[in-house]
Formats: sequence, C-alpha cells, structure tokens
Amino acid sequence: MDKEVLLRFEFAKGLAYELGNIIKENVKSLKWTKTKSGFYDIVTNVDVEVERRLKERVSLAFPNDVVFGEETGIDEKATPDNYMWVVDPIDGTTNFSKKVPHSCVSIAITYKTKPIAGVVYDPFMDELFEAIKGEGAFLNGKRISVSDTKNLEDAVVNTGYQYSAVHMRDKVLKDYEAFFGKVRALRIFGSAVLDLCYVAAGRIDGFWEYELKPWDMAAGALIVEESGGIVMDLLSENFTIYSKSILATSPTLLSQMLKVLKEA
Repeated sequence: MDKEVLLRFEFAKGLAYELGNIIKENVKSLKWTKTKSGFYDIVTNVDVEVERRLKERVSLAFPNDVVFGEETGIDEKATPDNYMWVVDPIDGTTNFSKKVPHSCVSIAITYKTKPIAGVVYDPFMDELFEAIKGEGAFLNGKRISVSDTKNLEDAVVNTGYQYSAVHMRDKVLKDYEAFFGKVRALRIFGSAVLDLCYVAAGRIDGFWEYELKPWDMAAGALIVEESGGIVMDLLSENFTIYSKSILATSPTLLSQMLKVLKEA
C-alpha cells in the first residue's frame, strides 16, 4: 500500500471523527441557515465552520495538497498532480437544519481526479465507512459488501430529488413512479453519501440520483466499488466524480434497475 495514501487516509479518519463531533454538538444550536443557489439548497454556519477547519488542518498537514469543498470551491493552486481532498462538510444539510439525525462528513482523497481513498462518518450513529482503492470497504473496522438480493421485487431502493427537482422534475417523477410495484420499498433519506454507503453495507439494494456534485459522490462511490458494487453514470458511459448522475447497486440487480430506469 502506498505510504503517502495511507498517511492521508489515517489523517482523514481522525479528521472525520473530529468534525463529526462538531456537527453533533451543534445540531441543536444553529446560529444561521441561508439559501445558496436556490430555495432548496441551503447552508448553515456549521457547514462553513466544519469546512474551514478541515481546510486549515489539511493545509497544515499536507501543504501541497488541495481541497475541493462544497462551500468554498477549489484551491487556485490545484493541478492534476496534486492530491485533492473532495469534501462535503455536512452531507444532508436539510436534515441537519431540521435536527433530523441523518447526515455525515464526507472526505475523498483523489489523484488525477480518481478517488483513491474515502472516509464517511455519521456522528449520530457513530459509524465510520472507509475504503482505500483495491483494499476493500469497511464499517467501523469490519469488512462490508453489497447485498445478495437477487430479485428487484425483494429490493429496497433509494433516490433523492432535492437538487434535480427544478431541472429534471419530469424525469425524476417518471423514475419514481416506474419503481412503484416493482420493488419492496422506495426510500428518500436525504443524504446521497449515506445512501451510497448503505448500498455498500447491504442495507439498501440500490440508489440513483441526478444533478449531484463531486463532493456528493466521490467518497461514497469508491466505498461502493470496494464493497463489490457497481457504480455508473446514467447519462453517459463512464462514471467520474464530475458526472451529473449516479446509479449504485449490486452486480445482481444492475440490469434489473437499468431496465426500469430506461423504460421510464
């Protein structure tokens, strides 16, 4: 295992615990909540503070690395040869702002735009999902794998529409309707990163969503792949962290989920 990657990975895990505790401690005492690009897209003072601390800590520990964050964008010094930390200080901000205990810190470490390590910490459940490329995926130190559900009718699938509701409303509604009667349950939890981690852990059988950003997918996508799952872009051939859509599921259910989505 590459020592430089391992060094950053271990640092990211400690940082995720530290920042997750800040989130948990502040969930009942928000100072402000604002809208950003639209009425559905919000930010809180805790999002900003968590990302500020993360950037400060990474800058001190790894001066040549760059951070690409939801709230502050990407460092000007970024080049393809820098390690890049793709971070979401709070994925599930709407949940967090309403004191719903379902959100997380997401940190992906990428090189040449490809995730090589990912850490996702849910402070409310005290669950740390983690993966290094080629080394498998783990939850609180125990290896995880995608579900072995064979038939779509036995599957629980998740989606989200907060960010796609404006630009892809009709497509989202058709997809949602298409799964009615074809799956055991359809859920919307409000955190794309945790949905991906739940696919990796076999808790849900599939997840899809549109209009996501790199920080919504980078860590979770790697964790799914390292758990034996499949990740793909629904709108183009090859998935990257800059894709605008994602489908994550097990190899067994991939063709069944794709069939429903294509028919929709």
